[in-house]
Amino acid sequence: MAAQKSSRLGFCPLCNEEILPRHTLIRYETGEGEQEAWTECPNCSEVVHPQ
Repeated sequence: MAAQKSSRLGFCPLCNEEILPRHTLIRYETGEGEQEAWTECPNCSEVVHPQ
């Protein structure tokens, strides 16, 4: 079985590490209907909103 590529959510605003979906702690929908997420950075271990 081939590994499925994960699309990135963005980058850590503190250390610029790439954030992938597997780093998601919580997903939510904004008032405008946009999907957002808070994640744990795999490099600096901080909880961040990917940029």
